[in-house]
Amino acid sequence: MSKGRPVVKDYGFMEDKYVKSWLAGLAAKSQSNYRKQFGEILAFIRMSPMEMIEKRVRDLTSQDLSERQFFELKFREFKAHLEETKPTHSSVLAYLKCYASFFARNGVRLNLRRGDWESTKPQKIIRHYTPTLEEVKRLYTHADVRDKALLLTLSQSGFSEIDAASFDIEDLPKLHETPETEHYFIEKPREKTNIIQATCISSEAIHDLKEYLVERGSPKSGPLFTVETFGKGERMTVRAVNAAMKVLFAKTFGAERAKEFQTKSLRSFYNSALLRANIQPQELKDVMMGHERASARKNYAYDEQTIREAYAHAFPFLSINGIQVRNDFAKFKGDINTTVAQLSNVISEQQGRIEKMMAEWENVKAHLTPEQRAELTRGHAYLRGKRRTSKNAAKEAKEE
Repeated sequence: MSKGRPVVKDYGFMEDKYVKSWLAGLAAKSQSNYRKQFGEILAFIRMSPMEMIEKRVRDLTSQDLSERQFFELKFREFKAHLEETKPTHSSVLAYLKCYASFFARNGVRLNLRRGDWESTKPQKIIRHYTPTLEEVKRLYTHADVRDKALLLTLSQSGFSEIDAASFDIEDLPKLHETPETEHYFIEKPREKTNIIQATCISSEAIHDLKEYLVERGSPKSGPLFTVETFGKGERMTVRAVNAAMKVLFAKTFGAERAKEFQTKSLRSFYNSALLRANIQPQELKDVMMGHERASARKNYAYDEQTIREAYAHAFPFLSINGIQVRNDFAKFKGDINTTVAQLSNVISEQQGRIEKMMAEWENVKAHLTPEQRAELTRGHAYLRGKRRTSKNAAKEAKEE
């Protein structure tokens, strides 16, 4: 073991009442991550969870500043330790969030400053790819019915791949009643954090979702997005959502560029649109992204109309603008062409039958005797006369 690194000790912390209180109500993924990280925190502090909380309570009433700030100082020492042992600042932050969360959710929040969270090491500037509106439009033109609906749900509403995979048809109870000219207001807890995200599913996405569900036989319940190949009809997993978008990106821009693409970049595209629309105040943008609102602001409610108006303001920066109409027209034109081709086949078949009947008639006439031909001529004359008489009678009746 490397010098200076604390020995990880098993405190059996999962049975500790303060750990149970801390983890209760957190999203499953957060609980899993915190359980993995907390053992290393305990090893560094060299206390049990109960000892940490009890000491924190005592320290807060102490007149000795070093005691009152004991766990804040340990926080900074722990950060320095992490920066020596963890490869990235994001992994350092993950452990620090775990550390701070334990105290905060037990009612003894640490008195930390912004600088306590910032790295003391030079940071590499990493540019994360975010698609432009034109690139999203190009992706849309290469997508099939399901992937069009999935693409717009991700990029125009800011849902993550985890959220999209968890969607059920029942989450959109008024989908079929909603006109395709209106946005659909929705509130959904994010699967990753359990924080409510309030946004809209765009009118364009509503159009494609309806078409997609009709293609599936108009189901009323079950997963919103399903697998189309192996395991057809089953819910798309997060991996399947990522794979579908990756394949779509490669088909549109090539395999080389697809290496830089991640599905979460579509959520970044949505965030960029909110920034361009200058959605204010920040707490409103946080609600639309599903981010936790700061301090006391989280205690104030929002209303549907506010979200709708903000979304409508941002929509020009999200809209695929006319591509859908052109696709619908192309489909309509294709349907017309198919119908014309089918009618042409029917006409051709009928024309063939008429020609065949005419040839048979000519063959019959060629074998008639002179007497039979004369009788046939008289019959034709008689029928023409009857027809003329019927027409005259109908004309006279009409005049009367």
